[in-house]
Amino acid sequence: MKKRKKQSRLWIRLFLLACGGLIVVTLGWLLRLDLARARKMNERGPGLPTIQIYLNDVTLDEIKSGDKSTKYEDNVLELVTREGVSVFDDVEIKGRGNSTWGLPKAPYQIKLEQKTDLLGLGAAKKWVLLANYLDGSNLRNDVALKFAGMIGEKYVTRGEFVRVMIDDSYEGLYYLTHKIEIDKKSVDLRDRYGVLMEVDNLHREYEDCIETDAGVCLVLKDLVEDDDEVEKEAISQFLTVYNAFEKATRRKDYEAIVELVDVRSFAEYYLVSEFSANPDAYCSSFFLYKNGENDKIHAGPVWDFDYAFGNYKWNWSDDDKIYSPYETMALRDESAIRQGEKEKNGLMSEIYYLMEMPEFRDEVRRVFREKLSGRSGELLDWMRMRRDLIRDEAVVNAWRWGLENFDEEAEYLLDWVEERFDYFEQEYGKGEFETKNEPLGVTV
Repeated sequence: MKKRKKQSRLWIRLFLLACGGLIVVTLGWLLRLDLARARKMNERGPGLPTIQIYLNDVTLDEIKSGDKSTKYEDNVLELVTREGVSVFDDVEIKGRGNSTWGLPKAPYQIKLEQKTDLLGLGAAKKWVLLANYLDGSNLRNDVALKFAGMIGEKYVTRGEFVRVMIDDSYEGLYYLTHKIEIDKKSVDLRDRYGVLMEVDNLHREYEDCIETDAGVCLVLKDLVEDDDEVEKEAISQFLTVYNAFEKATRRKDYEAIVELVDVRSFAEYYLVSEFSANPDAYCSSFFLYKNGENDKIHAGPVWDFDYAFGNYKWNWSDDDKIYSPYETMALRDESAIRQGEKEKNGLMSEIYYLMEMPEFRDEVRRVFREKLSGRSGELLDWMRMRRDLIRDEAVVNAWRWGLENFDEEAEYLLDWVEERFDYFEQEYGKGEFETKNEPLGVTV
């Protein structure tokens, strides 16, 4: 009797296993069929553009399990749009990102043989495919770049949503945009000593840090002229000015600061970072550039908003207010948040010191009133349009990767941004200026 029961249970398990396998195969077949239909729809008109990558002598699993810096060459990329199919040979693909590399849905960088304008974003060789795996709405990076564009930030990049397939694997909804580099369609520097740097205190153990006097980790990202002697001089020029900037902020010498950096660009950067409540702001993906010896240091372009807009709880705080659209990161008088930032990253950002100065706070108010006040409807309409554009693909993407409900995540983001804009109108759109300083403008 016991033997029969064991055999019966064994047959039941085998039956359930077979059913499970059939379900997986069926769902996979349906997804491929849906993708084939989507591709046909793209060729006729509706639907997102599709990027199809055919790998050469490497598998997708090998890429994902390998080092993000490994470059895989001689691949083929097809871009399918309503206008037709464009085919690119000899395409290079590699991984990218810090904390995002190694997640199930990986981000990539692709490099074309020639500069090409993809989806009206401007001609470039290097392109980035952001996975937005940590963002259930898939909209946060897009919204942040739209907001930066409304401010008028120089060199702000743009992006478009695409579906991505690599060989026969549906990888989901991605955000195609330019790589931040020195280029006409990115950061357009011309002086031979022009340099693009990044503050990256969060990942200093993985980077070749150029340390400032205060211990900030600067990472060289790009140069106008690829020459060892030019590189050495360009870094020296940048570091000299940045060290002087650090000292001036700590002694609250605003007149000196204005001579060293483009204060307006720092005010713009602050507004984008603060509006989005971006926990990575000021300590990672903080780009800075300088166009030769006679130029000031400029802040920007802004980048990396996966954790922003109420999507992340700071790991050094149990304060639920960090989620709130009615809280600030850099304007509090209490030392708790700033101390937490110091403990987290080992130092404090110059932004915090700048925000202690009434002259800089006035510059922030001035930028908000000139560029943003009264424009919440424009931003919210943009978000609704982009939400509707990606909804169908985002739902499939969420199923593919086991992510949150897209509609709920998008609605949460819309509500959060609306409340955040109301808060900023109260904080920066009203009240008297603290000083009599004239507008500074943007240094070219």
